[in-house]
Amino acid sequence: MRKQHDVIVVGGTCCDLIFSGLPSMPRLGEEVWAEGMELTVGGMMNTAAALSRLGLKVGLISETGTDIWGNIIAEKMREEGVDPQFLQVHQGPYPQITVAINYQNDRSFVSYAAKHRQDAYKEHLTRMVRQSEARIYHFSAQREYIEAIREAKKLNKRISLDVAWDEDWLKNPELRSIIGLADIFLPNWKEAEVITGKSDPYEALEELAQLAPVVVVKMGERGAICKAGGKVYSTEAFAANVVDSTGAGDCFVAGFLYGWLQNRSIEECLKSASYCGSKCVEAVGGYTGVPTLGQLMKDLPFMSPIS
Repeated sequence: MRKQHDVIVVGGTCCDLIFSGLPSMPRLGEEVWAEGMELTVGGMMNTAAALSRLGLKVGLISETGTDIWGNIIAEKMREEGVDPQFLQVHQGPYPQITVAINYQNDRSFVSYAAKHRQDAYKEHLTRMVRQSEARIYHFSAQREYIEAIREAKKLNKRISLDVAWDEDWLKNPELRSIIGLADIFLPNWKEAEVITGKSDPYEALEELAQLAPVVVVKMGERGAICKAGGKVYSTEAFAANVVDSTGAGDCFVAGFLYGWLQNRSIEECLKSASYCGSKCVEAVGGYTGVPTLGQLMKDLPFMSPIS
């Protein structure tokens, strides 16, 4: 288990049932028919799969059950070359499911995640962090991962953080202390606004940059901004034919971490990130459209691996 990975991703993984091509959003008591439907795996698997496609050695610390949903997650990990050795597999049903409804370039979600074995899972998280080695650990900075993030920091491991939408947690002062443990923090614009109370993304960026040395604020079709080493950077979004925006931020993160691990400039990291996010939205699923390393090198030749 001590063999080093490039990235170990830590966080919840779920089956995504994604509907697209709706004529309208359903109202109570009504039924609408979608033109498209995809069953895939999402959550932190989006970032893990995207990193693996970029040629990195990736592990995923998460939890599943021995039910049909857990089998789907395990199979998708094998397909994408994501190391499953860090999974905690609970005996019996332990469903982690999200239904995503895409409509007019946005989406709504209904999710369910079993939580009745959380104490065992938290112990598993910290144990896997202690027993593994990676060039960087990428966490979902949610409440249940606080102990594992602190353990990684105590062990002097490099830490990247993303967040999920939980308005109460985003406003919680404890989150700021967790962000302060990170080497890289990558919220989206709305999350940055709620954390800081600043509606202007540059003002939010400046405040968050007081907490972590590298902060990136993802702004969707408006691109992204970053502050690192006392300097502010920005990048435009790549043009894309948007089919499904699920996972775009996760794949953006993968592109940024790929560049960062290659010791690329911040400008190049942002371009790689924006490219990966743009490719993600052109297919249904949180990582279905994300590029391989070969595609990245073809479209962005300057991002070829440094030997």
